[in-house]
Amino acid sequence: MKWFWRIFFTLVLLAGWGVLGYQFVFFTLGSPKRTAPVEVELPKNTSLVQIGEILQKKHLIRRSYFFRYYAAYKHKTNLQAGVYQIEPTESLDDMLAKFQKGEQNTVKVTIPEGWNVMQIANALEQKGFDKEKFLYYLNNKKPKYEFEKEIPNNPARKYKLEGYLYPATYNFYKEESPEEIINEMLGEFAKHMEELHARDILESNPPMKGMTVDQWVTVASMVEKEGKVKTELPIIAGVIYNRLNNNDPKDDHLGIDATFLYVEMLTGQKMPMHKLRKIPNPYNTYLNKGLPPGPISNPGVQSLQAALSPKKHPYIYYVARSDGTGLHYFETTVAEHNRDIARSNANERKLKEKSSTAQ
Repeated sequence: MKWFWRIFFTLVLLAGWGVLGYQFVFFTLGSPKRTAPVEVELPKNTSLVQIGEILQKKHLIRRSYFFRYYAAYKHKTNLQAGVYQIEPTESLDDMLAKFQKGEQNTVKVTIPEGWNVMQIANALEQKGFDKEKFLYYLNNKKPKYEFEKEIPNNPARKYKLEGYLYPATYNFYKEESPEEIINEMLGEFAKHMEELHARDILESNPPMKGMTVDQWVTVASMVEKEGKVKTELPIIAGVIYNRLNNNDPKDDHLGIDATFLYVEMLTGQKMPMHKLRKIPNPYNTYLNKGLPPGPISNPGVQSLQAALSPKKHPYIYYVARSDGTGLHYFETTVAEHNRDIARSNANERKLKEKSSTAQ
């Protein structure tokens, strides 16, 4: 009978160790009590080991040792990258199911440099957000940042926060309000404005000395729409400042095409360029002196920088080369400018001929 009791006690001991091991594994994979949602980001190409470490750092599991084995045991190894919100009541099994299905609580929205508010509103609408409320809060939200309070209340300006919605890729929560979305974009603008030391430069450096933040952003928005090549942005900014400071009545209008194209967006009027130039509107810099009532796009950091550090030169004219390079011709006299317009037109014809021949 001794052999029976030896086997019996061995089995009991093994069972006890098994229970303890089971309890230990589930203790390590459990999480401390949570009272609030936790945001978790799983980057692309993240391994199960790395995901376990991320969950441990977020205090969603106590230890990551057994995470990859547990995920394999549950057949939950194909986990999707993304940003997730984990509720206090969700277990590890709930998290694995969410990660495998890709049930993100956020929506990715990419805002390219140079978009205007209407383009941004349309992009948000496509992602399920309320377009009309977004446009409403652009003019009616409570100011959060100091620069918002400094924006002039100009009745000619349709969207007060045009120019300040920093272009970037955002992950917005699906339940975020339009006001929260706007504040997130403004926060990115505020961060870059501080990094550029914009206020210090505007207070001390000519030709920006004495300009307001809003005037600087307005210049940057025009640079953004006019320039295609990074190296030319400071040169274009220099032309704008030269024209703003020009006392010659023949050359004291900015005459920037992008401003009357903005009028087209505001009015919805589609017509040829030569007719758009003649539409009476405060944003039309062919008909009105000085800056338009406000920004015409939401500029990126390179255009904001160019408007703070313009290239010093004598140019007051420029025209696109229209040769496929995205570059411009820059000149100091109207005669040279007219010659460049002819060159530009010739380049455009050559490109069209080349394109039609290739087809």
